[in-house]
Amino acid sequence: QTELAAQLLPFENLRIKVTRSAFIGFGLAFLAIIFFAIAQTTGQTVFFVFFFIFLLTAIVFIVIYYNRRKDYIAGFKENVVHSIIKFIDPNLNYNPYVHVNKNDYEKSGLFPKHTDRYNGDDYVEGWRDKTVFCFSELHTEYKVSTGKSTTWHTIFKALFFIGDFNKHFHGRTYVYSENNPQLGFFTKMLNSFAWNLEKVKLESVDFEDKFIVYSSDQVEARYILTPSFMERLVKLQDLMGPETSYSFVDTNIYVAVPIENALFEPSVFSPNSYAKLGDYYNTVHIIFDIIDELN
Repeated sequence: QTELAAQLLPFENLRIKVTRSAFIGFGLAFLAIIFFAIAQTTGQTVFFVFFFIFLLTAIVFIVIYYNRRKDYIAGFKENVVHSIIKFIDPNLNYNPYVHVNKNDYEKSGLFPKHTDRYNGDDYVEGWRDKTVFCFSELHTEYKVSTGKSTTWHTIFKALFFIGDFNKHFHGRTYVYSENNPQLGFFTKMLNSFAWNLEKVKLESVDFEDKFIVYSSDQVEARYILTPSFMERLVKLQDLMGPETSYSFVDTNIYVAVPIENALFEPSVFSPNSYAKLGDYYNTVHIIFDIIDELN
């Protein structure tokens, strides 16, 4: 904790500078708007002069704010977050600028809707016991164009996990929670013969109350979803949230984990407390819980 506190101190000083730049920049922009309104009302040139002075100064400080904010976040991740992850497990590798490959995301089949914009960060990879895994934050979107306007809609924005299941799957099996918003679109896709998927009926009442399963191989799906494994998935859903979904393709298990906040983003307008740092620790341990339950 002492070592971590020493690492936090320079970034706390930088955070304060970032916050100060934001308050000054946006404060000056607010004053510029006031002077513009007065100038429009009175028609006096002096107020237009004040408007341009405050506007230009505001732009300078806002540019400074965004540049400082970018440097602050990058430095925090490269130093503080990296140290926390290495403390949790030295075998983990962390890169704040990389994300899960788009091909892997598409291969999972969890989000069949076409992706027009694909972004992410905070990539972590490593192994635990016999399981090789990786995960990152992802934000995928599709666009809707109407005339000259284009709007962007989120498909998935959360944590995406890939783990080597140490078994080869001949078919494809998908496990969705009952209230997952993707399920409606996924169900429509089943009307296409190309998907060749059927709903799987299982014996666990608790599991079927929470999940719907589709697979191209009914026998293999039941082989994967043993009674004990279904029990573990129910437990994981209680831990991670009701919209968690899974797929089993080739040798991998893919897990889409809903997380409200960005994975490893530092606070900008409030101090980074030890409680906040504990969230980073808990995020990695959610992944460990997934691996431990699946092994």
